[in-house]
Amino acid sequence: MRTALTRILALAGPLLAVPAAAQETPRLFPTRDVAVRYTASAPGQTAQPVEAAWLAARQRWRIETPRAPGWVLLDVPAQRAQMVMEGQRMVVTLPGRGQIPLLDGLPEGAKVSRAGSARVAGHDCALWRIVSKEGNGTACLTPDGVLLRASGEREGRRGSLEAEEVRYAPLNAARFEVPPGLMALNLPQGLSGLGQALPGLLPGGR
Repeated sequence: MRTALTRILALAGPLLAVPAAAQETPRLFPTRDVAVRYTASAPGQTAQPVEAAWLAARQRWRIETPRAPGWVLLDVPAQRAQMVMEGQRMVVTLPGRGQIPLLDGLPEGAKVSRAGSARVAGHDCALWRIVSKEGNGTACLTPDGVLLRASGEREGRRGSLEAEEVRYAPLNAARFEVPPGLMALNLPQGLSGLGQALPGLLPGGR
């Protein structure tokens, strides 16, 4: 089953990957360390908190939800996604490109346009609209690249994500590393529907 987090990051991920050099487009990734507490929701599902932290120096995301037995580590330069389950002493390398939108580029033929501005969680952000064959949505990003709000539809599924708190501060780089001694497993690239294999754990599963 796909969670609200899965749905909305699948929509917002390609928007965050718009080339930063293009004019009148949102910034690619946050320019400094930041931790954001979100609320994710979808029709027919209970809203859930999502904790996302960005380590700017390494370009890594750490994403946590209360229903997951572990946390997700997204390494953007390495194009790698891992589910770290410290309680089970396991780390699972997940299929990356085509499965994790935060690691992918803008879908072919997608159109991005400015759609106004807003203020969310005490921060100003620019609204952007993305239209592609995969889905339509809007996202509100700060000038320094922090996603504050997103909503939209992808493959007939709708969801939304909104920041409740934004904390700018240097982050401990050790929290963005896989602890030593964990058993390493790999999921095959051909596996579809990561939500079926790891329900509720991973943003962007198809």
